[in-house]
Amino acid sequence: MKRFLAIKVFLWFWLTVISTLAIMVSVSFLQPDVLASKDISPPMLKNLFHMKKSLNRHIERMPDKSLEEVLTHRRHGKRTKLYLKHSDPDKSLISTPELNQFDLTLLNFAVGEEPKVINTEKYRAYGPVSMHVKQNNYQLFMILDNREGDLFLKVKLMPRWMKLTILLFASLVLSYWFAMGLLKPIKQLQQAAAKLAQGELSARAQVDNKRRDELGQLGKDFDIMASQLETQVLSQKRLLADISHELRSPLTRLQMATGIAAGKVSGDLDSYMQRIEKESHLLDHMLSDILQLSRLESGSSCVELQPICIAELLEPIISDAQFESQQLNKQLYCSELPEISLVGDAVLLNRAIENIIRNALKYATTKVTIQCNVVDEKFILQVADDGDGVSDEMLDKLCIPFYRASQSRTPHIDQKGGFGLGLAIAQHAIKVHHGHIHFKNNQGLDVTLSIPLTQQNDLQQ
Repeated sequence: MKRFLAIKVFLWFWLTVISTLAIMVSVSFLQPDVLASKDISPPMLKNLFHMKKSLNRHIERMPDKSLEEVLTHRRHGKRTKLYLKHSDPDKSLISTPELNQFDLTLLNFAVGEEPKVINTEKYRAYGPVSMHVKQNNYQLFMILDNREGDLFLKVKLMPRWMKLTILLFASLVLSYWFAMGLLKPIKQLQQAAAKLAQGELSARAQVDNKRRDELGQLGKDFDIMASQLETQVLSQKRLLADISHELRSPLTRLQMATGIAAGKVSGDLDSYMQRIEKESHLLDHMLSDILQLSRLESGSSCVELQPICIAELLEPIISDAQFESQQLNKQLYCSELPEISLVGDAVLLNRAIENIIRNALKYATTKVTIQCNVVDEKFILQVADDGDGVSDEMLDKLCIPFYRASQSRTPHIDQKGGFGLGLAIAQHAIKVHHGHIHFKNNQGLDVTLSIPLTQQNDLQQ
């Protein structure tokens, strides 16, 4: 398989370097005439002082000639030109007319300074060295043509702060652009995987189809995997719902036949008939739970939104739970119920809250505590028991249908909702109301559900 991503990373870094240089060159053309100075080398400094002594000797030998004639007639190398800078520009002298093409005013800053190398776009100057000739003070410069490329010199003469700014800016922008292009599909995959883990089987990465690299292929493979997973899970749920629905009819006939037969038998057979009747009722309740869960998962459950007083919703549930706790020799403590209304489906919320409280009563050792609060426009219900709790790795599995933390898979005949469906139904009922349910171990199991007081118009159905 070709390493498209590796090639892309290489090309992006290469493009960053090239673009940085291109921007730096472009900016250099916008600069006015600039110069840069640096320390002069010892050999060149020695050469500069030697030139000064040579001029002084020629002036002493030819006192009748003017200083300009001495400079003009002196034999210099092909690249060497002299410039005598005077405080009065009219008295400044040059050794060759070629220097008139150069902007020698750029050297004004160097008057009185230590000798340096001064680079400009067109020439390179060495100096100054002070000279006193015929009662005039001059500054001697040696001028050489700048043989460096004009483009390279423009970049070289740019201030350091500007070079650093361009380098940082170009590399930052291009690196950010590259990083965003690289991380975008990864972020899409991460978000889709998180949604899929939360049960949103329709989640897809939707990575750009134009991507031909490894990330693009990974996105396509992820979407294919998610589609197949959704198809399989929905098929299993549909099969379970269909089987449950089809079993209702023969179960109903069985219950009718059992009722008729119960009136015609007596003696030892009566206990068997009661056993059959209890088992059929247990099976009927399980099928009812499966169908309810199936409708909630598929979104076909009818949701009737209406304002509900929280206190009126919870009072009958708490009352029934108080009665059940007395039968189990357990204590139920409940905080004050808030007299605030929320918008929701009373039947679904009743079922969800009742399942959570009954589950707590079932596994509590001596007591169950219920806390009701309204925080940030959300109804918060916390149900905690003092039982053994569950292991941390099982907390995320409590809402899986037919899953129970207990090793025993056989519910008690008289115990309602013992098939591992109660918390699954509660979770989906809360999810329908845009709420959340959270489990944690705190002495026993602590279940906290949060429901917004108002529902959006796009309430899940």
